[in-house]
Amino acid sequence: MKKFLVIVFLVAATLIFGQVFFGNIHAHTSYSDGQGTPEEAFEHARNSGAVDIQAITDHDHDLNYKLPDGSWKLDRIIEMAKKYTVEGEFIAISGFEWTLTSRGHITIYNTSEWIDRSTTDLYDIYQWIVDREATAQFCHPGRKYGDFFDFEYFPKVDLYINTIEVGNGAGSNSNNVIKEEYFERYQRALNRGWHVGASANQDNHQKQWATVNDARTAFVIDELTTDKVYEALKTRNIYATEDRNAYIAFVTEGAKMGDILYDIHKATLRVEYSDPGEPVRRAAVYSNNGVIELDVSGDEWIIELNVDNPLSYNWYFVKIDQIDGNEIVSSPIWFQSSTNKYLLNARTISPKPVKGLPFEIGFDLINSLREDQLISVEVKSGEKTILDKDYEVSSMTCAEITETLETEEAALDFFVDGELAFRINVDFVSFLAHLDTSHENYFVPELKPLTQFFLELGGEVRPVIGELTEKTTFSGQVLILPLPDSDTFMKDFMEISEKQIDFIVDYVENGGLLVIVLAKKEITHSSIESYKLLFEKLPWMVELENGGMSVSGTSTGNLEIENGGGVVILTWDEATGKASIDEGTKGYIEFKLGLR
Repeated sequence: MKKFLVIVFLVAATLIFGQVFFGNIHAHTSYSDGQGTPEEAFEHARNSGAVDIQAITDHDHDLNYKLPDGSWKLDRIIEMAKKYTVEGEFIAISGFEWTLTSRGHITIYNTSEWIDRSTTDLYDIYQWIVDREATAQFCHPGRKYGDFFDFEYFPKVDLYINTIEVGNGAGSNSNNVIKEEYFERYQRALNRGWHVGASANQDNHQKQWATVNDARTAFVIDELTTDKVYEALKTRNIYATEDRNAYIAFVTEGAKMGDILYDIHKATLRVEYSDPGEPVRRAAVYSNNGVIELDVSGDEWIIELNVDNPLSYNWYFVKIDQIDGNEIVSSPIWFQSSTNKYLLNARTISPKPVKGLPFEIGFDLINSLREDQLISVEVKSGEKTILDKDYEVSSMTCAEITETLETEEAALDFFVDGELAFRINVDFVSFLAHLDTSHENYFVPELKPLTQFFLELGGEVRPVIGELTEKTTFSGQVLILPLPDSDTFMKDFMEISEKQIDFIVDYVENGGLLVIVLAKKEITHSSIESYKLLFEKLPWMVELENGGMSVSGTSTGNLEIENGGGVVILTWDEATGKASIDEGTKGYIEFKLGLR
């Protein structure tokens, strides 16, 4: 194994941060769904010289079954870890993997007991970890296995889950273990408040522990001992690498990757890279404030970067892509407020609120102190304060807050006890249109020309899936109602109910714009009568004909409701782009939406 002495020279002092040792901290044996025994695994990893640190983390539910000699599997794993550990040469780690797919998988280290997924949910295992002050890791986060309820944040749990896999090989012989899905979830976890370092592991299921590929978790420690390994996991002094011996240092004055610094508003970050014969293709510093590309090249370099820390919670980590395709991801360095009170994850509840209307925002208010706190939150739009409120937040908790704001300014600044905590830009739209798809009229692809027309007017179109309700209808300025597909198999769902007819009529009379798309094909089913009833209840002498394909009446133009909304009728060809929409109709739509 290649081991590097990390000596970082800074202006103020010379700091020796230790050596780099390489490990594989997620692997399985026949004690769960792998092959071989823990003894074989530790012996293979130690004799291979491929890693300095190896963990066995068999699945929790398989540990419930005793071995033929009557001993418990976890006890044997612990015994073998002690047997094969040689302080200063090779460290064997015991652990297990809690697996509840859809919630997430977690590896838990250095405990004398385990807990079965059949008796726990995610919140239960969190409490179990806290109660035992265990060291734990989020594993392969994503769609398949789960992302921990979108990394819902718990300050107490954050003390003990200190690592996240940005790379997982699942026993593959490919070095390509750092996946975009894991990398995105890594940043998501950091943004939610989790203090987790980056790891990359092989997740072995065959007898190639540590040797199936080059994925490694690198430990930045000054000596190879069991205590130092666990300390590095707890303090996140690690990085993830697809290269078996790539060295990086990511430091600032007095700290290295994984560390948390307080009340430092400006800093110089230093990145050092060395891997002879392995030049880089790209290097960048990622942060909650954006991505900074580094102007570097070659197989050995040092670069310094001056950064501002504008918020009360800031993080930075490094990602390096080698020319051969291997990737390296560091753990972050955090710059935070010593108040230990934070506001994170601020967002609009609706991704695109309508400009000029009240809209909801949400944010997470975090109290990382061990006493209840009254936290003051101020939201400013330019110089104007649009929210000023105090919240009682219990000790070591994260409160999810929802409030309603009124402003037309896109830039919002959030302050906690006077400190700038978060910034967002609201993506306003001019109006919201709902496209009904709940009456056997799922024409989203066919109606793209009509959808595009509304998008170009500055609006947003959202399909109504499930059931058309009064709440949905009245929350938008436009309701697009295509007549149903006559060829549908579920013909009983084509009908629009009297209740829906009544609130659609109310919607129009109260200012909504109803856009009716006539039938693609003649509707011979009795459900057509419900649409005829809708026309009857509208204050308009217009009738449906030809099974909903056309209309007739004393006035077949656009319906104008005095002091209210209106109705527009489009043929199937007009709505699908096969024919042009009349310019007068386009102008009428813009007029009703206040755009001219």
